Amino acid sequence: MSDRTLEELKNAQNLATTAQTLAIIAMVMLIVAIITQGGFAIAGNLFAQENTWQQSLHNIGMILIELLPAFFFVEAINHLRQALGKFGQGEFFSTNVARHVGEAGSAAIYAMVAVMLITPNLTLWVNRQGGFDLQIEPEYIGMLAFAVFVCAVGKILVVATDIKSENDAFV
Repeated sequence: MSDRTLEELKNAQNLATTAQTLAIIAMVMLIVAIITQGGFAIAGNLFAQENTWQQSLHNIGMILIELLPAFFFVEAINHLRQALGKFGQGEFFSTNVARHVGEAGSAAIYAMVAVMLITPNLTLWVNRQGGFDLQIEPEYIGMLAFAVFVCAVGKILVVATDIKSENDAFV
């Protein structure tokens, strides 16, 4: 490898390590938000004496429905964190890394579908309002497209690692 290639490789590994740190911070922040927004509200509903058990159950269900996208985003970030960790160690062409990238994209797609479709409709149905709601915002479309791209890159990396393994077997 040329000196320039080695330098770019080192820069890529450093960037991956930094991105992994940021992913850990983002994941911790999401978990803290889930606990503060969900955990305390659920506890408050469990111990609210003015609520019947049906009202408490309804309120807890609504909280969990609202948190559904956050759970998927935690899963997406966790997979990216694992892939970035492997990238930081110089492991670029492995099926494990490719699988994590693809799973991150899939989880992010699930999160965006939850934001746009599942959460609004479950909220309507659980509140007995019926109907159909679709939350389409420009940033949601952008996030969904980005998630699809990440998922596609993961699938492409899986194929690339398979091709690399075959080529290495011939050598």
